[in-house]
Amino acid sequence: KYRVKGLDKLKVIGIAGSYGKTTMKQVLLEVLGAKFNVAATPESVNTPVGIARWVLKKFDGNLEIAIIEMGEHYQGDIKYLCDMLSPDIAVMTGINEAHLERMKKMEIITDTIFEIVSNAKPGAEVVLNGDDKNITNNYKKYVWPDHKLLFFGTKNKSNFQFNTEKLGWDAEVEGVGKVFINLLGEYALGDVSAAVIIAKSLGMNSEEIKKGILNIQPVTHRLQPIRSAGNVLVIDDSYNGNPQGAAEAIRVLLRFGNRRKVYITPGLVEMGKAAPDIHRKIGKQLASVADVVILIKNSVTPYIESGIKNQESRT
Repeated sequence: KYRVKGLDKLKVIGIAGSYGKTTMKQVLLEVLGAKFNVAATPESVNTPVGIARWVLKKFDGNLEIAIIEMGEHYQGDIKYLCDMLSPDIAVMTGINEAHLERMKKMEIITDTIFEIVSNAKPGAEVVLNGDDKNITNNYKKYVWPDHKLLFFGTKNKSNFQFNTEKLGWDAEVEGVGKVFINLLGEYALGDVSAAVIIAKSLGMNSEEIKKGILNIQPVTHRLQPIRSAGNVLVIDDSYNGNPQGAAEAIRVLLRFGNRRKVYITPGLVEMGKAAPDIHRKIGKQLASVADVVILIKNSVTPYIESGIKNQESRT
């Protein structure tokens, strides 16, 4: 009863996951935009009201592809969004402890995010992150027999080399050729892999895909590099709020071996009972990477401090 009407010729791509939705959305927007008239929900608009307002502004007879970021706060949220805009292509970025404080159990988080798969259109393409164990261990319970199942990931890492001067990845993308990916995180390689899979399924050729990849720009507040005076490199990751994102930010710092590295964080929210272990792990990782760690004090930062001190005492 909520479904948006008049979508017969429009392809809807839905994106769900505990992390990485916005960057995936921007990568798809640039790659597919090299051929099609594409629109994507802006910034972090991912709730029913926000998406409905966006639909009223953007949907017209010329739009060919709509990319919808689908947010999850409680079980049933993504199903509700799929009732409005059932995806022709369902993309899952990954599952982790985000929202554990509200949902209480990982099983509920998993069920909620997989709502995008079980509520996609009949015959939909289901594009899953093959590097995420919470996805690969659970997807068979949610896919329908008529779904076209596809996996993306970064398993062939020998084709990618991080360039510390250009602040991105020199890449050899299978079926596309040599390109530069203008993103810091290694997850960008998986996002581009997903975009190539989807672009080819929609009929794009290699030159169109390459043009789209070259148009990709860093997403604001998500591992966004900012060059400052005195050759200081600021990496703004202030919107990050999940364990995978924190781990990737630390890996990015590790790639800059010739720089002094200062890490500033208030920790992560909504981790629930997993907060102590997650933040101690972050502290252990930081101990061997950062020269200085500045903690914005709150209820979880003592766990980061404990992880740093525990790791330092062992070295």
